[in-house]
Amino acid sequence: MNKPMKRRSYLLKRNEKETIQPNIPLSFDEAVRLFLLDLRAKNLSVRTLEFHETNLYSLQKALMDKQIQIDLYSITYNDIKHHFIGGMLEQKLAGNTINGRIKSCKAFFAFLYRENLIQNNLAEHFALVKSEKKMISTFSKHQIINLLEQPDRNTFVGLRDYTMMLILLETGLRLNELLNLRIEDIRWADNEIYVYQGKSNKTRRVPFQKTCANAIRQYLKERGDVGTDVLFVTVNHTPVHPRTFQDHLTNYGKSAGLRGVRVSPHTFRHTMAKFYILNGGDAFTLQQILGHSTLDMVRHYVQLFRSDIQEQHRKFSPVENMKF
Repeated sequence: MNKPMKRRSYLLKRNEKETIQPNIPLSFDEAVRLFLLDLRAKNLSVRTLEFHETNLYSLQKALMDKQIQIDLYSITYNDIKHHFIGGMLEQKLAGNTINGRIKSCKAFFAFLYRENLIQNNLAEHFALVKSEKKMISTFSKHQIINLLEQPDRNTFVGLRDYTMMLILLETGLRLNELLNLRIEDIRWADNEIYVYQGKSNKTRRVPFQKTCANAIRQYLKERGDVGTDVLFVTVNHTPVHPRTFQDHLTNYGKSAGLRGVRVSPHTFRHTMAKFYILNGGDAFTLQQILGHSTLDMVRHYVQLFRSDIQEQHRKFSPVENMKF
């Protein structure tokens, strides 16, 4: 069984230009390099670039395992469908995993065709596989209240963790967005958080209200001036590591006796979306707050929480609450 050639990553070569050697056949590695540089020029996040790079080299490995060398000038969609997509289906990989790799391939070959690097538009043949959307786990109101009671707010770490959890619940920030916050990103005049390092490297403004504001102010008072502008720090004045915070959440979940739900930062994000919808928030505003590029995920939230919406409607039905 052949193994893919050892490759280097191109993600950190910031000054590299998109150049192609004349009269030299375009190799797969070179094509990937140019594709990633094109994505970087669009100011996509490093995480997005890594996602596409990993997926494309999954394609290379799958074909080379089948003794197929990737020749960009002769490869066909059937080659990819039978030996890559078909292989993933045989392995029974998750639909989201398969579709993520298909999306990367589609974008890659569309780029090559658009730049006249290949003559056949393979991208037009790609289609996503059917994928069942799994139920999203969220906290109940009782679980949230119980979870927020676990940190000892008489200690610095406890107060910090409580504040971080409250911000996650209030804003739906991703964990990396939360940990990348700096003190100046809290805009007190408008009660907003400026998020500069979102999933697509886009800046967005996320509002917060009185309870969250009070918690942040109390935390900042205890934090003091520690020589760094990173908002959330350890007792040693270093930025909080994602694994550290996740471990703390796990322990709080155990102390709270939570069962049947994963205690993670992303569960806070889903929970924020759930209660925002149940409390009457509109989908378009929620999309902006969460930083989704499309309404697809928000629509999914609405579908998932339909039973909760039905319960809310029973309570607040305009007709049922009128006196005829």
